[in-house]
Amino acid sequence: MRYIENLDKSSGWLIARHRIFVGLRHIVLALWCLTTTYPVVWVMLNSFRDNNQIYVNPFALPNPWIFKSYPRVLLGAQLQIAIPNSFIYASVTVAVTVILAAMTSFYLSKFPKRNGLLYTYFIIGIMIPVHALLIPLFVTMKNMGLLNSRLGILIVYVATNLSFSIFVLTGFMRKGIPDELIEAAVIDGYGPIRIFFRIALPLTQSGIATVGTFTFLGIWNEFLFALILLSKPALRTLNLTVYNLRGQYSSDQGLMAAGATVLIMPAILIYAIFQERVVKGLTAGAIKG
Repeated sequence: MRYIENLDKSSGWLIARHRIFVGLRHIVLALWCLTTTYPVVWVMLNSFRDNNQIYVNPFALPNPWIFKSYPRVLLGAQLQIAIPNSFIYASVTVAVTVILAAMTSFYLSKFPKRNGLLYTYFIIGIMIPVHALLIPLFVTMKNMGLLNSRLGILIVYVATNLSFSIFVLTGFMRKGIPDELIEAAVIDGYGPIRIFFRIALPLTQSGIATVGTFTFLGIWNEFLFALILLSKPALRTLNLTVYNLRGQYSSDQGLMAAGATVLIMPAILIYAIFQERVVKGLTAGAIKG
């Protein structure tokens, strides 16, 4: 009887401790969500205010609401040129990076005895800081005649995103595609190319969605390479165009906030659409085996 009473007390303590832990976890997650969401909301609210409202009380609601910043930023800042440019750069980079990274990862994961140090060579690219590439890339692009060109910036974007993409997809394919399935396909007469397109790609949709989403967001938010390699207004990205909204001595804060809102909304929308696939792609390779 005493044993049963002690067991009930232990169970009650475990249940209470679990509830406390869950409550604290929810509080921490709520605070983290608040600290990450508030700056975005603050920028959006400032897009409906002018400089006087922002400088007098930066954290108040707009009073009155001013809507002129969005027509000014869309028409006067040439965003009708910058937005298609950013979509073109991001979309083409995602398409080329995904197909090259997927083919390379398939070779590295399913033919490990042949690749030697090739995997290490690709992964070293993650360790190279972006700032160390600026001067060599600028000189190389200038010597090749690719400075201020769409092809030049696309080559740079693809090259700088391949290492991370190969790292993610190699681990996913190594654990997510059974070797027995590849061996059965070979017995049936499938060649490497057919195996890749008919078996490997369909089984790595989550990993490809993860790589594609991260690549798209990275190119959409990229600023440094565009600033150094693109000077023609017709080729500028949305990020660079919003940056140029600043003034030399004073800036229209509401106009800049409207430009920043236009910049961040597609990124939020893309991640909201693909977030489930991103999480699944990041975890699938770790739990399969």
